[in-house]
Amino acid sequence: MLLPLNYCFIMNKKFRFVVLLFASLMMVGTMMSCSDDDNDKDIETAITVSNLPQKAQTFITDYYPMAKVLSVTKELDHGVVLYDVDFTDGQEIVFNADGEWVEVDAPDGHSIPSGIIPSAIEEYLNTNYQNYGVNDITRTADGYEVELVSGVDMFFDAQGDFIRFDN
Repeated sequence: MLLPLNYCFIMNKKFRFVVLLFASLMMVGTMMSCSDDDNDKDIETAITVSNLPQKAQTFITDYYPMAKVLSVTKELDHGVVLYDVDFTDGQEIVFNADGEWVEVDAPDGHSIPSGIIPSAIEEYLNTNYQNYGVNDITRTADGYEVELVSGVDMFFDAQGDFIRFDN
């Protein structure tokens, strides 16, 4: 059965409309997902040490009394507030919204100040590693990640018990 030429043109026109509509909807969906990514971007604001939570200010005074602060940044990362403090000598501390340290980092080849590392971890390191130096310590959801000056990465649970080396 042959269809009239007019009918084929109309069907062809409807088909093109449906394809165009589908393509438009796909483009809108893609653009909306991109805009969602924009909302998750970090928001960084330069602040002063006096704008840090009191607990963070005390930590800096206790462990870095002679260090000069280079910059302090308040970051909003996916709804989580973090404070990043950089010192002129290359040391860095990241605090959470309550002013508790999340990460303490010294420049390569240097150690973070003593007294910051939880005592159970410090005891383990004193027992098992002579003249170690901790270059970086980070609190994780499961405990602590410790990087020694030698480059060895170790993981400890929340109580400070050794779990494993990082491969």
